[in-house]
Amino acid sequence: MTNTLYIVRHGQTEWNILGKTQGHGNSDLTAKGVEQAELLANSMTKYPIDCIYSSDLGRAYQTAEIIGNKLNIEVEKTEALREMNFGTWEGRLIKDIMEEDPALYRQWRNEPHLAKIPQGETLDQIKERTDAFIKEINEKYDGKHIVLVTHSLCARIMLLSFLNSPVENIYRLNQGNTALNIVELRDYGPVVMKMNDTTHIINDEKIENSALE
Repeated sequence: MTNTLYIVRHGQTEWNILGKTQGHGNSDLTAKGVEQAELLANSMTKYPIDCIYSSDLGRAYQTAEIIGNKLNIEVEKTEALREMNFGTWEGRLIKDIMEEDPALYRQWRNEPHLAKIPQGETLDQIKERTDAFIKEINEKYDGKHIVLVTHSLCARIMLLSFLNSPVENIYRLNQGNTALNIVELRDYGPVVMKMNDTTHIINDEKIENSALE
């Protein structure tokens, strides 16, 4: 038997539009973000979902609840699926970060695995906590279909881990708002079946100004 993971990024937020760094900070879903989550929820009725886990941060939990309400499944919160803590960069615009610490910002863009943002987490710390969580749920369940609602960077770290690719490759993957990724955890290892699927969104308009993506 194998567990199947449905990894979902949250819907569009106010800070996504403004280009502000979110991390552990939070902003509510926009009307568009709610619509995205509802469309995703509708599209997921074709899957035999057994349970839903969500980051405890508001934007992810709000997305998860929309899915849970549609599927009639209660959502379980966990800190393990939180976005990276961006420390002193949280809630700030990219231009302000670049002006304040251009060297660290360049490192974040070119060598993100080496960047240490003041009071924040590192990519390796994100990988450590998400790897541990995946191991935990894969040992807890057998043959289940499990939704994990999380954040852009956190989702990319998990996907890189499944692909046995180093965290420095985060910019080689994209995760749109309410992107769906499907991974089968088989006896011989994970198999990525679907990645960054946003085909459920009608009249999709890409937001490219989210600060650290």
